[in-house]
Amino acid sequence: MKKTIVMLSALSCAALFGDVLTPAAPGDVKVLGRPGELFQASLNCRVFSEYAQGPVYDEAENAFATHWDDSNGRTGWQNEYWGKTMLCYAGAVRYTRDAKLAAWCVKKAHHLIDTYQHPDGYLSTYGNQDLLRKNPDSPDYEKHWCFNIWGQKYTMWALIELYRATGDKKCLKAAEKMMDQLISQMKRLNVTIDKTGSWAGISSMSILRPLIELYIEVPKPEYKALADHIVKVTDVREGNKPDVNLIYDALSDRPVVSWFHKPMFLSKAYELQSFFEGVAAYHRLTGDARTLAAAEAFWEHLFREELNPMRSASYFDHFLYAKHHVNGMTELCDVTHWIRLNRELWKLTGETKYLDCIEEAFYNAFLAGVTPDGAWGAHIIRSHGTRHLTAPAQTGMKLHQCCPDNMLRTFYDWADTVADVAKNGAWEVNLYSDADIVLPGARMELRGNYPVSETFRLRVAAEKGGKLRLRVPYWASEMTVDGKSLKPAAGRIEMPVAAGERTFDLVLKMPPREIDSEAPDSEDIDTVTELDTMKPEGYTKRFMSWYTPEMKGLERRTAAAQIMRGPLVLAKGRAVGTSRTETLEFNTINKQPGWKLSLVPQKRSAKNAGVWGAWDLTLEKEVKGKGPETKTIPVADYWSVSCMDDPENWFSLWF
Repeated sequence: MKKTIVMLSALSCAALFGDVLTPAAPGDVKVLGRPGELFQASLNCRVFSEYAQGPVYDEAENAFATHWDDSNGRTGWQNEYWGKTMLCYAGAVRYTRDAKLAAWCVKKAHHLIDTYQHPDGYLSTYGNQDLLRKNPDSPDYEKHWCFNIWGQKYTMWALIELYRATGDKKCLKAAEKMMDQLISQMKRLNVTIDKTGSWAGISSMSILRPLIELYIEVPKPEYKALADHIVKVTDVREGNKPDVNLIYDALSDRPVVSWFHKPMFLSKAYELQSFFEGVAAYHRLTGDARTLAAAEAFWEHLFREELNPMRSASYFDHFLYAKHHVNGMTELCDVTHWIRLNRELWKLTGETKYLDCIEEAFYNAFLAGVTPDGAWGAHIIRSHGTRHLTAPAQTGMKLHQCCPDNMLRTFYDWADTVADVAKNGAWEVNLYSDADIVLPGARMELRGNYPVSETFRLRVAAEKGGKLRLRVPYWASEMTVDGKSLKPAAGRIEMPVAAGERTFDLVLKMPPREIDSEAPDSEDIDTVTELDTMKPEGYTKRFMSWYTPEMKGLERRTAAAQIMRGPLVLAKGRAVGTSRTETLEFNTINKQPGWKLSLVPQKRSAKNAGVWGAWDLTLEKEVKGKGPETKTIPVADYWSVSCMDDPENWFSLWF
C-alpha cells in the first residue's frame, strides 16, 4: 500500500506539466515545531480519532440519505461535507502514508458508492436530481440557494484524490460516472453550467479545478469541452456582457467590488478564489496565456484591494475593499483559498511574492483560526475584540461547518510548499519553520523556531553535488549565511552544495515595522441596522458580535496602525500581559511620523506561558520642548494571543 501511494503521488505531479518547479512529494516534508504540533493535533482529532471516524464521518454520509438539502425550503449545502471530509482524509493518507487509514477510506468510499450512487452516476445529497438552480424569476430568489453542483464538486474531487492516494480505481470510476451524468443532465435540461447554482453560476463553475484533475486521469473530450465552456462564458469581450464575466473583468483595471451589479450578493471571496484556482489549473493543462494572465491579474486585484490586517484576502466572506475596513474580518475558508490561489500561481511562475503571501496568511490568519486542540476552527477571524467567531454547526448539521471541514487542507498545502526542485535541478527551500525534508538526492532538516527566532539552521545531506536556493522574503533586504550577508536576486539566493553533510547557519533580521491603515479615519457603523447587508458597515455591526455578545460596542470607529515583525503580525492581549485598556482603548500612532520602534524578547513566565513569541515593544518619539516620549507595551504573535475561545481573552493587532 505504501509503495502504491508514493507512485501515484509522483505520477500526479508529473501530469502537471505547466509548472516551473516540482514540489516535494506528499509526505516527504514533515512539519515540526509549534505549527507542526497544531497540525498533528488536528490530524489526531479530525482524522485518526474514533470520534472523527465515527459520528463525524457518519453525519456527513447520512446527508445522502436524508436529502435535507432540498427539503428544508431554502436548500442547503450538506452536500459539501462528505467531500471536504474525505479530501482531508485523502490528504492524511498521502501525508502520513498510513496503510490502515487508506484501507478505511476505501471501505467507506465503496459503501457510499454502492449505497447512494444512482445507476446513471448521480451522487448527491439532493433528492431532486434535476434541482440545479432555484427559479431566477422568483421575487425572493436571493433568499434561496442551490448548491447541488457545488456539493457534487467536492464529492467528485474527493473521489479523485482518494484514487490518487490509494490507487483504488472504483473511486475514480465513480467520479467519472458523476461527471458523465452531470454533462448528460445539463444537455437534457438544456441548461449550461453558468446558469446553475448560486451566486449567478459562480459556485457551480468552481467545478473547473476538479474537472481538470479528472481530465488528467480520464481524458474524455467532453470534459475538456466543459472546461473550455466555463472559460469562454466568463471572458465575453464583445457585445452584451453577462452579469458575471470573471476572466474579462480580472484583466480590467476595475476593482473586484465593481464587477457585479450586486456586490453584497455576488462578490463572494470563497467562491471567486475557488473559481480562479480552476482558471490557473486550466492554464496548466492547456498553456493558454490569457487564463494565466487573468489568474495573475485577479491576484493583483486582491493584493491591492482586499488584503485585510490578518494578512488574508476578504472582508467577512466578500470582496468589499477589505483594505478600507478597520474592523478586519475574514472567513477561515477565505484564508484557505487565498493560500491555495497563491500556491497555484507559485507553482506556475516560481515567483516568490506568492510564497510571501502564503507565509503571512498561514502564520497569522490561518493559525489564529484553528482552535488550540486542533479539533475545530473559527468561522470569522478578526482584528480585535474578545475572541474569534467560533464556527457554528450549520445547514442542519451538528458536527460539520464549512471552515473546520476545510482547514486540514491548508496544513497539507503548507507542507507541500516548504521545498521543491527547480527545472534546472536546484533544491529550493521556501519556508523556514521547523521541518524534515526529503527531495530527490537530498535530505534536509530545518531547526530554530523561525519566525519567532531570527536565527535558524538548515542541515543538508546531499548524495552528490548540486545547487541550493533559499528564499529571501520581501521584508528582508538580505540573508546572512554562516556569517556572510548575501543579497537576493528575484527573492532568492543560490549557492553550491557539495556531496555529503553540511549545516548552514541562517539569519533573517526582523526589526519591527509600522504599517499605516488605508481605512478611512472613521467608519460609519451606527447609521445602519445589523441586517442591512447592502452596506459593509452592516456586516461590521452584525458579525463583530454574532454569537459573541460581549463584543457589543467593541467595533473600532477610527483607523489605527499595525506593527509586523518579519511575517508575524504583532498583537496586544491578555495572554501576553497587556491590559484591557491598553489593548482596546489607546491613542493610535497611525500616520504619525517620528515614532521609533524596538523589540526586546520577554523572559518566559506564567504571564506569557501560552504564547509562541513574546516581546516588549517600546515606542519612542521626540516631543518638541519635552524630550523623548516613551511607552513600552507587552506584545505577542497574533496567532497565539488571539486564538483562545474565551470571552475574557481580549486582543488587538491595532496600535
